[in-house]
Amino acid sequence: MYKLIVTKGVKEYRATIPLYICRRDIVLEIGFAWGTTTNLLYKACRKVVGIDKGESYYTAIKNYPLIEFYKIDGFDISRVLKLGYKFNKIYIDISGCRSIFDVIKMVQMYKGAFRPELIVVKSSRLKRFLESCWIW
Repeated sequence: MYKLIVTKGVKEYRATIPLYICRRDIVLEIGFAWGTTTNLLYKACRKVVGIDKGESYYTAIKNYPLIEFYKIDGFDISRVLKLGYKFNKIYIDISGCRSIFDVIKMVQMYKGAFRPELIVVKSSRLKRFLESCWIW
């Protein structure tokens, strides 16, 4: 059984790290942008890999040369699987330019492919939507 945590904003997203990440974890961050959160994950876990399709990739590899970054679209799950890691925790930060439907699709994709213990998503829109729901 996995946990899904939906956060609003980078502060909440990063606040999950000391609570849920430990030295045994192998973590994937999708949408690393400048690599700042990936670096925080790097300091807390056994292994972290960051993927992003944006041009900020070049800044991230320059600023954090010890971290494994790849220029991969998070929706290209076949390329992520080819990296050969068994990620047990996944962080997703693609909400800046994506609909909540894209975010949900990505969560489902990675849940099925890796069966992680935890997925953390940064999406203000998705969190607002979920806060208005009642689970029956």
